[in-house]
Amino acid sequence: MDEARSLARSGFSGAAIVRADTQTAGRGRIEGRRWVDAPGQSLLMTLLLPVGFAEGQALPLRVGLGVVRALERMETAKVGGAGSMPLEPGSSVSSQDPTFWLKWPNDVLVQKSVNTAEYGKLCGILCENTEGRILIGIGMNLRRLEGKIDKIVSMQHQPDLPPACLEEAWKGLPEVFSELDRAAHFVAGHVIEALLDSRWRSEYERRLWGRGSTVQFLAGHPEHSTPVLGTCIGIDEGGRLILDIGGAHQTFVSGEIASLRVASLRLV
Repeated sequence: MDEARSLARSGFSGAAIVRADTQTAGRGRIEGRRWVDAPGQSLLMTLLLPVGFAEGQALPLRVGLGVVRALERMETAKVGGAGSMPLEPGSSVSSQDPTFWLKWPNDVLVQKSVNTAEYGKLCGILCENTEGRILIGIGMNLRRLEGKIDKIVSMQHQPDLPPACLEEAWKGLPEVFSELDRAAHFVAGHVIEALLDSRWRSEYERRLWGRGSTVQFLAGHPEHSTPVLGTCIGIDEGGRLILDIGGAHQTFVSGEIASLRVASLRLV
């Protein structure tokens, strides 16, 4: 992201993807949270949008939707496997295939199968605006790191959501993600599509982790947040989270879902 910012400040006005094989100062949305990787094991990219690109509402949410679309539409053929089947949004080959969820406001989770309530953090998103230029940072765990999986993502604030990787979710790395430059272009294309989609909200809500369930929500900044308990209703047109607390709907512009009180989620 720092390199992309420098590119924008140099006068470059077009769109670009800046990708790293590894990074030494990966950071998250909240100060103090770091993204730790091993060389070549993660997709680490920043998408620099062109001058004049109009920033839409709920940018991190729409980026997350684009990432999920990419994951759902990729070919299911594993490296070295035979045959392929393109996935449409919301489809699944079998109950053993992973299901992807959007954790408000900027994470992508993976559920190992529709029959289990085990979730892991697969991807984090960081959006910034520098002098009118939009930068979209995406970090996705691709390969399993034996003995180091607990260090891929710093999860000190959410131990119930361990890091997950795509290779583990699919029992093998999908072909399109086996080469990092190709993977970056594949994901970027779906992100741009989501940013231009005026009907994004309904699809996002269908993928919203915790929707219809009782959640513990940390309102505001996690370092000095207020815990509340309510039912996750969805999001409004501006991307704010809607919770039913004591029979009244309340919207939140910042915070995070800390825990989910449900045995299993299914897409509806």
